[in-house]
Amino acid sequence: MDQVTVWAPATTANLGPGFDALGMALSLYNVVELAFAEKTTVEIEGEGADTLPRDESHLVLSSAAALAREAGMEVPGWRLRQVNNIPLARGLGSSSAAIVGGLVAANQLLDLGASAEELLQLAAGIEGHPDNVAPAIYGGLTVCCGSEEMCCLPLPAPEIIVVVAIPDFEISTEAARKVMPPSIPHADGVYNAAHAAMTLAALTSGRLEYLSCGMRDRLHQPYRAHLVPGFEQVQEAALRSGAYSACLSGSGPTIAAFADHYENDIAAVMCQAFLEAGVQARSLVLRPDDEGARVICNP
Repeated sequence: MDQVTVWAPATTANLGPGFDALGMALSLYNVVELAFAEKTTVEIEGEGADTLPRDESHLVLSSAAALAREAGMEVPGWRLRQVNNIPLARGLGSSSAAIVGGLVAANQLLDLGASAEELLQLAAGIEGHPDNVAPAIYGGLTVCCGSEEMCCLPLPAPEIIVVVAIPDFEISTEAARKVMPPSIPHADGVYNAAHAAMTLAALTSGRLEYLSCGMRDRLHQPYRAHLVPGFEQVQEAALRSGAYSACLSGSGPTIAAFADHYENDIAAVMCQAFLEAGVQARSLVLRPDDEGARVICNP
C-alpha cells in the first residue's frame, strides 16, 4: 500500500465540568491523504491553508513520523494532502484531528497493526492531554483518567444535537490554560465531580433534561469566560431557545449547545448574541460521530 485516506472528526472536550476527562466526537471532518514519497510535499485546502506549515513540522506528518519511530522505521518522505473543515484554535479539536489523522494513516500505510489503545497513548503524549484525541480515535463519548497510565472508556454516541457557535477569533489551548489557577477550593472540586457524574449519566441514559443541572462548572469556565466576549449572553440565548445546556467547547472560544429540537433557532440566537457582544460568529448543527477516525479508501 502506498496511499491512504483518513477522515478525522472534530471533537468537543470537557462538556462543561469534565475538565480533561470527557470528550465527544462530532460530525465534522478533516480529510488526510497520506502517501510515501522521496521528498516531503504538503498540500492544504480549507481551514489553515494560509498558515499551516508545508514541511515535516506539520502536525499530521510529525505524528506519522512519531509512530514510525516507535516501530523502529524511517520514511524518506511523505506526500500529504489535507482538506480541513475543522476551524483552527476554536476549541473543536483541530490539532487532535491532525494528530489522530496522521497516526491512523501511518498505522495503515506501514501495516503496523497498532491498537486503538496504543494510538491513544502516543496521541495523548503528543497533545498533552487525552480529552480530544480519545474521541477522535474511538468516536462517540469517551471518559479518560490517569496520568502515568491512562485509562480510557469509550461509550456509544448519545442521541443529541450539538449546535456550535464559532466566533471569528482564536484562543490557543496554551493561552486558555494560563488563566487557570494553580489550585481550587475543595468545595469546587466536589461540585465538579458531582456535576461531571451527572453529565455523564444524562448523556448515557438519554435523560437529557438533566444536562441543565449537570453541565455546570466551577473548574475552568469561570476563569476563561473573560476570554470570550458575550460568553454568558450566548449561553443564556441558547437556553432560552430550547437547548438543555451550553458550555465552552474545549478551551473555547466556540460555545456548544446541546439539544434535541429547535437547532436552527438555537444556532441563530447564539450568533446574534455574539454579534450583540461585538463578535462575528458562524454556526454549525452537528451530531455526535460514532466511528472516530477511519480509513476511507486504500488505493
